[in-house]
Amino acid sequence: MNIFANKKSLNAVVDWLQIQIIEMDMADIARNILDIPETYFNLENGSLKYYSYDCCYRFGDIRIYDYQRSIHTDKMLVLSGNACKWYREEWLKQKDQSFKTFMSNLLIYEEAITITRLDVAIDDFNKEPFFTPTQLTKLCKKKQFVYGKSTSYLPYGDEQTGATLYLKPPNADDRLKIYDKQAELAKKQGVRKKDLPPQIRTEIAFRRDKAHTFFLFYVTSNQPLLKLIQGYLKEKVKFYSDQGFQIPLKRWQKFLGDVEPFKISTPKEAVNLSKKVNWFIYGGGLAIYKATQLLKENHISLEGLERIEHQDVEYPTDLSNELKKYVISQNRPDLIEQINSETKKLKKKRNDENG
Repeated sequence: MNIFANKKSLNAVVDWLQIQIIEMDMADIARNILDIPETYFNLENGSLKYYSYDCCYRFGDIRIYDYQRSIHTDKMLVLSGNACKWYREEWLKQKDQSFKTFMSNLLIYEEAITITRLDVAIDDFNKEPFFTPTQLTKLCKKKQFVYGKSTSYLPYGDEQTGATLYLKPPNADDRLKIYDKQAELAKKQGVRKKDLPPQIRTEIAFRRDKAHTFFLFYVTSNQPLLKLIQGYLKEKVKFYSDQGFQIPLKRWQKFLGDVEPFKISTPKEAVNLSKKVNWFIYGGGLAIYKATQLLKENHISLEGLERIEHQDVEYPTDLSNELKKYVISQNRPDLIEQINSETKKLKKKRNDENG
């Protein structure tokens, strides 16, 4: 255990924030969400991996992705690591506002936003850090760790060029990255590593449901970000000094401190009717339907198109239940019988013993 490492030299930051926003124009996103004049942004060509955006409004490293020609009305606000740093240390600081306050204010637009990615990190600025990626990689090679149920890890680099250790595969919704931030910054700035202060970063990249869930937990909690990250790591990530998984690694325990562990639960809940409709409009369903109607009206054939008219579509039970609740709220209980008749029926399994 490193007796020189001090918890006072730990600092937590948000290092990436990605927000999908529906039914809000670019000017409103700039003014109301970022509090930045829309005239500061320039329109550029731009794309975002896994999405079909083809342009973006850019101010510095802040980007708002959009479509040049599309019926879609969703946009994606992306604050990269550099954008988060500038926004926190320059823009918000001038307004005497914290990054957490900015994130908390997003709840005003809760119905319109979804956090799709949220990276949170702990920086260890100790001259002698609690651990290095290389030290933890040695334990990973001996299989003396677990991250939830995963034992997947990927190391690269070295002490000279900057070592990095990933836990969990790239498609995980809470991938962990432990790396030499001092070496990364030295390379970017074109200076010697020893000319910069030591900095080991432990970073979790939350994606999809976990990103939004962690966001909600953070902005509604009185706990500082540092303790929330430590609590999540304490619950999920274990390093051991022995191959029998009996002796926890003391330097990892000391790094996490005496915080209470907590876990993020993202149960699969029934999606309500309005969200299903939003998916149909913004997720591409409406565009596909419009395309099939165009082909049909102009007598253009397409394999499978003729089956649409004759398809006997039944409501799944969850959609049926949401639909029934909605028509009742609109004083139309007379539609219940029709909805029931058009709902998929559960087929009971036969009991062979009873014939």
